[in-house]
Amino acid sequence: MGSSNDKPASNSNPEGSKPKPCCVCKPEKEERDTCLLFNGQDSGKCDEIIAKYKKCMKGYGFTV
Repeated sequence: MGSSNDKPASNSNPEGSKPKPCCVCKPEKEERDTCLLFNGQDSGKCDEIIAKYKKCMKGYGFTV
């Protein structure tokens, strides 16, 4: 029978204080997704919005 110490703590963050990619830049992500949904990636209409999202993600240390 295992002890309660066999499981890692669910709220521990081995990378320090770096947030998860899903939890940052939410407004930019929503704007990007909406633009792509209605215009498509090939239209070129979303390029500026995509660049803004990538810049935001890069600010948190993520490469997109």
